[in-house]
Amino acid sequence: MKILIKSLLILFFLTSCSDETPSPQDEIKHYIESGKLAAESRSHSDLADLISEQYRDQKGWDKKQIKNMARAYFLTHQNIYLLTKIDSINFQDENSAFVVLHVAMAGTAMSDLNAINSLRARVYKFELQLVKEDVWLLQQARWKSANINDML
Repeated sequence: MKILIKSLLILFFLTSCSDETPSPQDEIKHYIESGKLAAESRSHSDLADLISEQYRDQKGWDKKQIKNMARAYFLTHQNIYLLTKIDSINFQDENSAFVVLHVAMAGTAMSDLNAINSLRARVYKFELQLVKEDVWLLQQARWKSANINDML
């Protein structure tokens, strides 16, 4: 919850310093960054705050099951560092977006793509269906292992 509040405060501060409201694409980039921060801080509750109550994926998992999976992962991994690459953001309408991104995960900080190989980072491809319910939330997700070259 702390990460979500910090993220919302940063977004509020940035928009209050500007006459422009953030674009939907900027909102989604901020959403991805919030998810990254929640995972790196190992906060399953902050991560759950980014998921819609109507979440359902191809495995039939719901929000509670995803939260429990994150909790178990965080218990077994004391250090989590992520490097993200957003491949695409496509809007179906003003309240629905499909995002494809690659994420490199490691137990040691990664400063850039060159560090991925030396740290034996795991790379995953995520396909996210987001819905806007006042804020952007995850409605559905698919993920699979990917190649380090996909991060380039």
